[in-house]
Amino acid sequence: MAGTTYTNVKEGNTFLDHITEKGLDNKSIINRFDKVSGEYNEALGSVDYMGPRSLAGILAELHPSDRENVRVLDLAAGTGLVAIELKKKGFVSTDGLEPSEGMLAEAKRNNLYGRYICDVVGENTFDIETDTYSAITMSALSLEIFKKLPVKALEEMARVVKPGGHILMTQYDFAFDSDVLKASLSNLEDRGVWKLIEMRPVPDFTKGKDGLVSVHQVLK
Repeated sequence: MAGTTYTNVKEGNTFLDHITEKGLDNKSIINRFDKVSGEYNEALGSVDYMGPRSLAGILAELHPSDRENVRVLDLAAGTGLVAIELKKKGFVSTDGLEPSEGMLAEAKRNNLYGRYICDVVGENTFDIETDTYSAITMSALSLEIFKKLPVKALEEMARVVKPGGHILMTQYDFAFDSDVLKASLSNLEDRGVWKLIEMRPVPDFTKGKDGLVSVHQVLK
């Protein structure tokens, strides 16, 4: 899709369908993001992507003051769209974790993160110390990966966030109906690792399609 100019919702949705095609394995998904990294921001702009603004707004509600000292890890960081919105709200200490080197390169060009971590969200252990962050944001992790997030991935999120901190995740609302995802989220709640604070609707997450933000608080 290189060289495409995204001037309307239809073109933006075609782009989204391409990078979220069902049945792709993780490596193929990452390769697609590498190839479209240079046009990603323009394509998402054409559908008025609300994920980053929604996360930044909710995190600002959770931290009404002293935001410059709130350390945030942005998962599935992409080109840094969440970091841009966080900076507008006064959050200036943000690291980004993203498996696509092409997407991270775009974020680096704009100096959006303190640390750039090229890694996946899955069964792996992050190269991050325990209790490092006050919050995690994750906006629109690839749909096929998000719906199948394993318990290990959520445990890693909770591990690197300080007790009392928050984990904010957003995606299309139907993605949260995945039985695999619901079981993984409930697993941590049943064990007292975190608790669900809120599931907030995001009307027109992308134009014509609604989303949700889940807010969990880490307990231990």
